[in-house]
Order: sequence, then C-alpha cells, then structure tokens
Amino acid sequence: MAGKVVASQFTGAFAHLNVSTDITATRADIVRSLLTVGYPSSKKAIRKVGLWRTRMLSAMAYGYLDRALQTTEYFRNLEQTEKVGVSFLLGEAFTHWFAQDRMDIKFLVHIAGLKTTTWATSSILAPPKNGASTPSPKSRPDFIGVKKAERHVFESKGRIRRPARSAVAKALGQVSALRAINGTQPATRCATFFMLKASGAEGEVVDPAGAPTGVSVDFDEWEMITKAYAFFLDGENAELPEAVGEGYVGREIDNGVFFAIDKKVLSAAAGQEPASASERKQRRDEVFEILDHRASHYRERRTEEVSHGLDGTLLIDRRAGGIRPRRKMV
Repeated sequence: MAGKVVASQFTGAFAHLNVSTDITATRADIVRSLLTVGYPSSKKAIRKVGLWRTRMLSAMAYGYLDRALQTTEYFRNLEQTEKVGVSFLLGEAFTHWFAQDRMDIKFLVHIAGLKTTTWATSSILAPPKNGASTPSPKSRPDFIGVKKAERHVFESKGRIRRPARSAVAKALGQVSALRAINGTQPATRCATFFMLKASGAEGEVVDPAGAPTGVSVDFDEWEMITKAYAFFLDGENAELPEAVGEGYVGREIDNGVFFAIDKKVLSAAAGQEPASASERKQRRDEVFEILDHRASHYRERRTEEVSHGLDGTLLIDRRAGGIRPRRKMV
C-alpha cells in the first residue's frame, strides 16, 4: 500500500477533494514527476551538472522507494542531512502527482526561473488565515499550477516526519498571501505536506482562504509552456522502441527507462518563437486543445510500468526490480 493523502479546506468546485484517499501513484509516476519539476531550468541543470542528472533522479526513486512507495532500508540508513534533501525532491514529485491526478492540472511550474516573471507586493501584507502565519514580503510559493481556464498556487514540503506547527503555518501563509496570478484570483491555494515513511507515504493538502491584499505575480504563459517541455525542446529526440508506442519521441534515460512526449504536443510547442502576444496566446491555446482532446487516451495508457501525464509526457519503465547491476567488462 502506497499510503494515504488527506485534503482539507477546499471549497466550491474543489470541495470534493476534502477526503482521505489512497495514494495511487506508482514509482514510474514519481520518476516522471521528478523529471518534470524541482529545478528552474533543465537546460541550466544539464549545463551545470551534466546529463547524468536525469539518470540520478530516476535512480533516486528506485534507491529510496520500493514499488509500494515505502522507503527502503537504504533510505532509512542515510544521514539526517541527506534525508532532508531527498525528502524535499520527493515531496515536490508527490505534489506534482497530486496536482495532475487529483486536480487535472496540466502544468506545475517553478516560475521563478522564467525571464518574464514579475512579483508585486501590496503595502499591506495579508493577515493570517486559518492557522497561517504572516509571510515575509520576500516570501514566494514554490509552484504555479495552470489549467486552460484556472490558476493554482502550491507550496511543497517533503518530510520524513510530520511537520512542526510553525512549518505548517508558514506554508499556509505563503499560499494564502498570493492574491492574483496574471490578474486572476487563484482557484486554489495548496499547501502540501508529504511524509516519507517505512509504512508508505502520507500526504496532507490544505487549501486555506486567501486575502484581498498580498502578493501578485505575472508571467508569460507561452514561456511557461516552453519551460515545461524544455527537456524535449532543448535535447535530441528520437523514435523509440515499439513498446513505447507510435506517436511518441524522446530518449532512453536509463537502462529500460524511456522518457517521451506526444509528437503532436511537441510539434505545437516547438518551432519559431511567436512574434506577438496574440500569436503566443494562440499557440498556448493550441497546446491546451491538444491536451484536452487526448486526455482520455493519456489516462488509458497508465499501468504499473507506464506513467502518462496530462501534459503529454510519458515515462515507461521496463526494469523488473531495483537498480540493475553494472555489466561486467568482457
């Protein structure tokens, strides 16, 4: 059993999320999420640390989580400081899974890495809401979630044990203080807490009330899309084995592990940079239309080995168990 996630304080169209449900993520889902979120730019990450980062993230999920998403003995024997870093990254991956699987959010983006991002803070900070502490003027949430007609804000916390009350209050304050995203009030403000345990992952997702004052953010959503697909736009893609499926391109990131993208989505996101704001919006809408049209196909492909995101990305893992041993030199 992978564990439970409890959601609370959601209202309106999202009130149905206020339940305790099983975490249905597979290890392949977590690998795909690790490759999708967690750093400002895949291009910059590769430039700084090399192509091995992708393989490292894939290996991390398999070294630290078993098939039931319970922590491995190897993880439990890590030094405390290393556990903190690993928990942070895996917490972001579980947050990405929740956003896509439970909220149908297409993109969860770390917008701090966008060139077009601008923040504005009102002179009056948002007062505490539902146990939240007042954030500092420079405090920023981790991610913005984007659907075609909705904007969401997320603060992600990965832990090995239940967070202290002060940490919860800080996260609630960070999300409740974001009053506008590209001029639109967030549909939800999600503070997520995922605890990695030997018995399985445990998650809590809280949507506190917002405030009329606080922080606003603006960014170009076409740049957001190209950043979300940077792994494929910045690198060489190839036709993959038949097992991956016709209509996808990508690359093998580890022995038997393939990361791919729907060719229709990639074609819409690639090409010449749009010259005007209207063209950027048109191209953005084209991507969302493809994703909406193919959403049922993406969901139908999902198995224990196949993780398909609502953003058109696909991860297939043919490894039978843990990390494969190195081949002996002949």
